[in-house]
Amino acid sequence: MFRKLTRQRLELSHEECIEILKKELRGVLAVLGDDAYPYAVPMSYVLWDKKIYLHCAMTGHKMDAMKSNKKVSFCV
Repeated sequence: MFRKLTRQRLELSHEECIEILKKELRGVLAVLGDDAYPYAVPMSYVLWDKKIYLHCAMTGHKMDAMKSNKKVSFCV
């Protein structure tokens, strides 16, 4: 699974994370792109019903990358 934080005293609670997701408007989506190169792109998003919805086209580089590898990172 995921590694523990080195500085656990800085870890945010689940509630703090939800508040950040509700407040902010943009984040950065990182995927494994063409030829296994990392690809990161700023995205507009909304948190709705405990899910993150990204504002984007349904085709293109990031969609192809997400279809080929479901593991992504989203930083807000």
